[in-house]
Amino acid sequence: MKKLISLILCVVMLCCAASPAAAADGGCQCGFSPIIYVGPLGCTPIVRDAGTADEQTLWKLDTKFLLANLKDVLPQLTKALLTRNSQQLGDALVTFVYACFGDLALDSEGRSKANVTTPELNVPQGSTHGPDSDYYFDYDFRLDPYEHAQRLHEFIAQVKALTGHDSVKLKCSSMGGVVLSAYLEQYGYDGIDVIICRCGPLWGTAVAGEAFTGRIELNATALARYGEDAIPFLETGFADDFIEGTLYALLGALKAAGVIDGLCALGDRLIKDVGEQVFREALIPIFGTLPGIWAFVPEEYFHEAVAFMQLPAQGGLHDKIFAYRTAMANIAANLTAAKNSGVKVCLICGYNVQRTPLITLWRSTSDGTVDTKYASLGATCGNTKEPLSEDYVNALADRTYLSPDHMIDASTCALPDCTWFVRDWLHCNGNAGIDELFELVMTGDEVSVTAFEQFPQFLEADDDADTVTPVTGAPNAWLRLKASPSWLNLIRFLFSFLRSLLTR
Repeated sequence: MKKLISLILCVVMLCCAASPAAAADGGCQCGFSPIIYVGPLGCTPIVRDAGTADEQTLWKLDTKFLLANLKDVLPQLTKALLTRNSQQLGDALVTFVYACFGDLALDSEGRSKANVTTPELNVPQGSTHGPDSDYYFDYDFRLDPYEHAQRLHEFIAQVKALTGHDSVKLKCSSMGGVVLSAYLEQYGYDGIDVIICRCGPLWGTAVAGEAFTGRIELNATALARYGEDAIPFLETGFADDFIEGTLYALLGALKAAGVIDGLCALGDRLIKDVGEQVFREALIPIFGTLPGIWAFVPEEYFHEAVAFMQLPAQGGLHDKIFAYRTAMANIAANLTAAKNSGVKVCLICGYNVQRTPLITLWRSTSDGTVDTKYASLGATCGNTKEPLSEDYVNALADRTYLSPDHMIDASTCALPDCTWFVRDWLHCNGNAGIDELFELVMTGDEVSVTAFEQFPQFLEADDDADTVTPVTGAPNAWLRLKASPSWLNLIRFLFSFLRSLLTR
């Protein structure tokens, strides 16, 4: 009897052990293919001497490590500023930059130092999948995007094997769009049924283009706007609305008093005095060796950047940097081909947020980081806080793709029917309304800017309500205050009213 029971137990165990494989062989019948989330820049730590007593996180930079290095050069910095010794100031800044970031540099073949690694890279585990679950794909942002594409190809195969699906959905954020571009160029879209790209620098970003060609400047208007646009997204933790409104008022007062103009003038003098030395001795030897950062340089800046950043004329690093240009050049055609083959494609971009106030092209409308025209693959845009010219609007024969605020003409995009724009949406900031749009994209039969009534092509982000609503006209501080009465919105309205009086 015992032998019979033992035999039965063995058979049951064998059947249980075999059932997952059988399920995989037969395929999952849930009807929802798994989501792979391709993360943004800095999605995994970069560590020096991992697992040793000297372990140090180099990215994202440890605050204590940053302050320790600043402390070491502080006497030299202070003396240089007091004596107006630009050479000494430049030396101190170069020492500081190298101490913090020097080990991120790659060699002439585009390889990392052996002791600088990403020890926590994710591998897909488990078979759980659905609209509220995804597999997280991370990567070392410094490296060649094609290296990430190869690993993503393997990652996709593993996810398919785990879940029993023959296709996956790719949801890419920010630099995830660079990985997507390299992947589509190298492997195509077979086995992908949805592509979502959120704030992706598909054609680069002017911040990288201007920085890699030495076009650095501080602008008081841009700095004040940058602070104003960032304030609503601060996590102050106490009396949020009051603190945010007070900070907004303080920024406005400092700008009106000329304080910000003075600080920017001082900053510009420092850039003029030491900028060339810091670029030559620190920024070029470190960041000029990173193919991942080169992937952000738009095509119109690229050849000038090659000369300015002193890229070697040959070698592995040179070849990797130049190779990605093909993926960037072909991303619009690759996404179009995917769409025409039945892949559901959704590009979503922010606009009307003041971009980084450190470059000459600070007026370019963006999500604060990535230019709207590059993320959308070709939208025609007004400057930040400004509509397109009346002459341009009046010359449009078809206004189907013109935003109600006249800030965006989406007709010039590579995929105008699959590209959404969100006004006042900070780069990749979380928003429940946008998440709802993504779920509709992943579950709907049709994906287009006319497919979802509550999500037309042009939307406006409400950071307080955590929603998006259709754009109906130009930004209006009074209507925002009426819809969402708060101290911050009251201050916004008062400053908007004062500005309108002063500019009449």
